[in-house]
Amino acid sequence: MRRVLFVDSDQSAARELQKTLEPMCPEWEMKVVATGDEVLDIMSRTAFDVVVPDISIQGMDGIELLGIVSERYPETVRIIHSELSDPEEVLKSTMAVHQFLMKPCCAETMKNTIERTCKLRDLLRDDKLKKIVAGIRNLPSVPVLYNLIVSEMQSTEPSLKKVGHLISQDVSMSAKILQLVNSSFFALPLKITDPQQAAVFVGIESLKSLVLSLHVFSSISKDAESCGFSLLKMWRHSLRTGRLAADIARAEEADRKVVEEAMIAGMLHDIGKLILLKVPRQYNKVMELTETTGCSFAEAEYTVMGASHSELGAYLLGLWGLPRNVVEVVAFHHRPSRLIESMFATSDESAQEDSGETGSKDVDPELQSVEDKTTGFNALTAVHIANAMTTQGNCSSETSFPDIDMSYLKELGLTDKLPEWIELYKNTKQLSEINLQLT
Repeated sequence: MRRVLFVDSDQSAARELQKTLEPMCPEWEMKVVATGDEVLDIMSRTAFDVVVPDISIQGMDGIELLGIVSERYPETVRIIHSELSDPEEVLKSTMAVHQFLMKPCCAETMKNTIERTCKLRDLLRDDKLKKIVAGIRNLPSVPVLYNLIVSEMQSTEPSLKKVGHLISQDVSMSAKILQLVNSSFFALPLKITDPQQAAVFVGIESLKSLVLSLHVFSSISKDAESCGFSLLKMWRHSLRTGRLAADIARAEEADRKVVEEAMIAGMLHDIGKLILLKVPRQYNKVMELTETTGCSFAEAEYTVMGASHSELGAYLLGLWGLPRNVVEVVAFHHRPSRLIESMFATSDESAQEDSGETGSKDVDPELQSVEDKTTGFNALTAVHIANAMTTQGNCSSETSFPDIDMSYLKELGLTDKLPEWIELYKNTKQLSEINLQLT
């Protein structure tokens, strides 16, 4: 049973939405209140999975309310449902709000947004992990990239192109900018997967606020340092994986959308490792297990926590409203065969989405059946192969690949493609590093 709390001073509109959702969501328990004080009173006695306020509510505004909720009940999914607001308010909301839905939002969109997020959360068994992921406001960036962005923003005439390029090279900054641009506030007809394109939509003045005033991006890496985790090593692996995944997708003559998804999902596939640093005790146990048994990092994670960085990262990106296909790749990049059995991708999910202020409905191009995704090459295939090869290193035609899900490739009829992909790996490895002086 999912508990959802709507907060709206326009009680009639909120109750109408609730009434429409009830037959669609028979397993939801929904409540409508008018003020932030009522929310805090109710939540002190009853746990809710999701809180959905308008920005304009009595007493305190919706963003202030969700800031308090994030502190007291970090595991709660926090979604703003409001009319077009002051851009500065929306920018500030990114620190406390997971997603922003434009009002009026159709019931189908509300249902899908909440269900997708909660299904991803269900992949995590540990309540502590759920709280940590939902409570995250930002993640550490590679210090040199962060410093370069700050320096550019403080210049007399900052270059949007340069800033967008720097953002696209960093895992944490890419995820955060995609969270913002894919909110309904921008009312874009399609989900954006390119961080550089996202930076253009956000604009230089908003980026200045995000970097210099709101500190949405972070260079703090104490968690990584205390665990002996190398942000630089992860950065290099993520870039190589994203590049190789895109190269593989192009070689398979995938369409542009799949190539873009492979690139960004390859970049973001290990973002869950940054979340794992928030629980150093478990992280150290995982590292100890890999050293004593020789098992893979992911295997050790499942043994210690019952989940891996794949699920942690997917839940965070799902909370932040990143495109479904990208989130799916992150969730299953180690075990693509599990996609067939997963509850995340459902063939009976509605293909209707809200399209901006008009309230009209268009077919969501992201919604595909499980059958479509498991009978042919897709971004998940590209990222799975790219990650396995870049993790293993020194690949050749004689190499065995313990990290590649051969049963998955066999099901897709792609096992004979490995020699071609190995050659692509060799070419990608020989490419020079990005022209940044990292220390």
